[in-house]
Formats: sequence, structure tokens, C-alpha cells
Amino acid sequence: MQPRRRRTLRSSSPGNRRAARGRLHMQRRGPAEAAAPPRRIRTSPRAGEAIASHAPRCDKRAVPILVVGHYCHDTLVRNASVHQVLGGSSAYASAILDALGEAHEVVAKVGDDFRYAHEVSRKPAVVPGRTTAFVDAYRGAVRTERVDAVAPAIEPEELRGTWDVGLACAIAGEIPLRTLQRLRQISRIVLADAQSILREVTGRGEVVLRPPEPGATEAIDVLKASRDEAQVLDVAALRKRLTLIVTDGARGCTVLDREGQLSIAAYPAEEKDATGAGDCFLAGVAAGLARGLPVEEAARLGSWCGARAVEHVGVPRLSPGDRLG
Repeated sequence: MQPRRRRTLRSSSPGNRRAARGRLHMQRRGPAEAAAPPRRIRTSPRAGEAIASHAPRCDKRAVPILVVGHYCHDTLVRNASVHQVLGGSSAYASAILDALGEAHEVVAKVGDDFRYAHEVSRKPAVVPGRTTAFVDAYRGAVRTERVDAVAPAIEPEELRGTWDVGLACAIAGEIPLRTLQRLRQISRIVLADAQSILREVTGRGEVVLRPPEPGATEAIDVLKASRDEAQVLDVAALRKRLTLIVTDGARGCTVLDREGQLSIAAYPAEEKDATGAGDCFLAGVAAGLARGLPVEEAARLGSWCGARAVEHVGVPRLSPGDRLG
């Protein structure tokens, strides 16, 4: 396989967004840089790089990120314990972005029963009724989910301003297509967790995966999917028009686009709770792209963030020593 060219996600306007969406333009470049020939990247790790041990460094200026998705109440059930904790992809993502020192805001809704207002740095909108609630039961490495309550959806008019990176991380269908399209309009780059466009909650509270609604993937530049979620997607078609990152736990992740694919090793971690690892991974990717890193380096940062997340029970609270400078 020939090495892929290093490219960046360009800013898009209504006139050129469709053409730009399928290209990897991860970094804004000035006129002096535009004429420089692109650097090539490796298509496989160097010898001895199967397990990385240090967080990748990125020194570019941070720019605003908008995180969209509900906070929730999580009940974590294990063989000998039950923990009730703050949950929701946006809560995990925001905690990682705080630790990285990234400027960001969160659009989330909770019910008037929300128990964790003191644990989130970005306040949600409080609406009548219950907060979205999940019960996650772990039996060994297998997790089953049940949804006990769902807060109202986030509507397009609730997304305001303009953003460098828009991060869609719904947990229970709270980002309908109309809202995802609004996020596309106000964001230079749109990242999404596949659960935002695949998850459906049945009347019995079961979480099932369905193919995405027509038009959903057209609003996305970078899509993160677990190995199971990737089985519901048309990977061959998607990689022709966006960047797909498939995560596989301790095996790392694979970045796929129309130019090829790149395997990225996982970082070592002492796992305590795998809940939210994918959310923290995606937040790291968002931070990397906001700082101008190419997608493969942003994915390495995401991998480091995911490794740090599993070392905590519930939403990770990173110490100053874990921060990136």
C-alpha cells in the first residue's frame, strides 16, 4: 500500500461544503504554507511501537469546540457492586477537554431530578421530567444496557454561534437529523460518535443499532465507531466521503479514508471502568483537530485520552500530572 498524503479538513461554506466534506483537511494553513509540498505519513507503526507509552504533544493554539449531547444518570452494575454516577458522552468528553485545557461549551438537557449539577463544569438546560437514565450491567467483558428514562431532544434553535469543531455525542437519540444538520451549518469540522446516528431505544428500554437515517452521514466529516457499530455501517462507501475511525478497545483503532487505512496502537492502562472510553477517545480527537493536528495524530491523542479514562470509575477526573501542556 502506498503511504497516504497528509491532509487537513478545510473550513466549509454553504457553497463548497459538499465538496469539502469528503476531504481530510485537518489544519488551516496560511499563504506561505499552502505552497509547501505535503508530507507523507507512515502506514504502520515503527518497530517496537505496538504499545505507546507517552501522550502525544501538540502545541498549537486551542480553538472552540461545541459538544452536543445529554448528561445522564448511570447505574453501573458489576458482579459484587452497584455504583450510581454521572454519565453521558458529553460529560465524559467535557471532562477530558477540561483536562486538556480546551475551550469548549456543552449543549445538554437534563430533568429536574438531575443529581450531578455540582460535577459538571458546563451547566445543562433543565427541563421538566426525568434525566436520561441508563443501567449498564457488566458480566466480565460483556456490557448490557437498559434505558430507564429519556430527556427531550435537542432542537436546532438551541445550537447557537459558530464553532471550529462540532462534536455530536448523543446517547439516546437526542440529536435528530435536523439538529445534526444545524451543527453542520455552524461548525468548520463535524465529528460524531456512531451511536449518535445508529442508536434506537425500544419501548422496553433496550438499546439497538439501526442503519443511519438518509442524510445523516453527509453532515459528518469524521465518524468514530466501535467494532460492533462498524458492522451496521457501509464502511466501503463511507470511507470514500469521510474519515472513519474504528475503535477496538485494547487493540487500538484504525483510521480509514479513501486513500487507505492506518492502524494506531492503544496506550497501556490499568482498567477499572471501560464506561465512556470511546467518548474520551473522541474528545481527544476533537482536541487534536482543533489544535491543527492531522487526523492520524489526533487519533493518537484520542487513544491516550481513552486509556486515561478507563483508569477511573465513572467520569474521569484527571490530575495535573495527566494534563497535556
